[in-house]
Amino acid sequence: MSNEYGPTKPLSQERFSSNFPPISLLVLIVAFALLWKLGTGSLAAWDEAIYAQVSKEIVRNGDWLTLRWEHQLWFEKPPLFMWITALLYRLFGVSEFWARLPSALSGIALIGVTYLIGKFTYGKWVGFLAAVILSTCYHFLSFSRFGTMDVMLALFTYLALYAYLRLNNKNQKWWYLVWSSCALALMVKGAGGIIAPAAIVLVLAFDKRFGGAIRSRHFWQGVLLALLIIAPWHILMYVWYGRAFIDEYIGYHVIARSTRTLEGHASGYFYYVGKLVDGFFPWCLLVPFDVVSIIRRNLKDQSRSWVLLLLCALVFGLYSVIPTRRPWYIVPVYPALAILIGVFISNLYRDYQSRPIYRRTVTAACAALIIVGGLYSFVSLYFNHKPEEPVANLSRLAQSTSPDDKDSVVLLSGVEPFYAQAPLFYSNRPVQQAYTSSEPVSEDAKRYVNYENLAEITRTSIKRIILRKEDIPLLSVDYDIHVLGEDGPLAYATIRRKV
Repeated sequence: MSNEYGPTKPLSQERFSSNFPPISLLVLIVAFALLWKLGTGSLAAWDEAIYAQVSKEIVRNGDWLTLRWEHQLWFEKPPLFMWITALLYRLFGVSEFWARLPSALSGIALIGVTYLIGKFTYGKWVGFLAAVILSTCYHFLSFSRFGTMDVMLALFTYLALYAYLRLNNKNQKWWYLVWSSCALALMVKGAGGIIAPAAIVLVLAFDKRFGGAIRSRHFWQGVLLALLIIAPWHILMYVWYGRAFIDEYIGYHVIARSTRTLEGHASGYFYYVGKLVDGFFPWCLLVPFDVVSIIRRNLKDQSRSWVLLLLCALVFGLYSVIPTRRPWYIVPVYPALAILIGVFISNLYRDYQSRPIYRRTVTAACAALIIVGGLYSFVSLYFNHKPEEPVANLSRLAQSTSPDDKDSVVLLSGVEPFYAQAPLFYSNRPVQQAYTSSEPVSEDAKRYVNYENLAEITRTSIKRIILRKEDIPLLSVDYDIHVLGEDGPLAYATIRRKV
């Protein structure tokens, strides 16, 4: 196969077996890595536990249109990720494994899509090398094993880019996959899904192909298909809930997040540089050389590969400007960087093809980076793996086994707060957050942090409570406390204020 750099056969591609190509083996290895013990460890206190609970309430309430958290309207995100998780719950039961599986399956599929993009644009070797690089990216592996929507967002983003790269004058039907994938990305994470269509439109303008694209009937029929995917749920939510839907879905989670720091997630403009170093080591060391090389080569010969570089710039630049910054926001940048680094290594090999010593040096350096990246990712995943949290285990002890038992479980916060997300999921009970002397100060969203005075909560009835064991002696002066279970520094008990 040829591309803008000439024939791409830097390493003997004849070694790729047609019966069982290496990419199939790589996908199997990644699938094993992502699915192995996927259900171990309790759900993380924030997004992972929130999405798992929203999905569970879909199944329990039977309402697949209006999303709810703790039985209250929840308009933070579109429903696609929760729909898929809820379907798995319905088929196989509620558990951590099924809550995380949509993200893990998206990660496995993204390895394949990365290979296809690299193979089509630059050749089979670059596609395979890009897939290997992505497979040794710590952040990619970590977030693929995390029950949130960012890897699924990246999957649909790159499906759209792959379809765009396949477009030509003889086959415009790829526009259907372009726009349907963009629509699914929007249905996964709302405004986060605009990255793919924004990159495609900009590249169309750079390539001076925009006029030809909009004259294609397949372009507009693809746009119509996207609207048919996106519009129904959004229209229904607006018709049913009006201003409440707009204020939360767009006002808070798009406009407010884009203009000011929310929920204590303040950081500097170079926040993602540090995250890139942490999450993409050692490949991050090649990124500056890679970018310079790609720009230099493309200035000589414009090509559609600009879409990959532009996607990196959009993701990295846009999220660096937005004041609210989280590490998983830049997950969509990793497949593009993996492909571009694969191109960089391939070009180095080709440039030194007539000089065996340098060629072997490039091969050895590439192999060393793969080994270091794999070991770094394995060690990082091992040491950052979180076991079962005591609060989750005690919440299971407090679990409601009857739909009629709707008594709450109380979380008593001290210096460090207890968050309601995981206890709500594991206990199947309403959660009340309590304090004893002064209400804790928190920058977190009020939906998830709502403190009440413990004396008022326990004045008229016995309550279930999760608290720190060290607080029990002091509280015993004013409260009757009966401990039912312990785990680490925490205890699960019944409590009532003394008369």
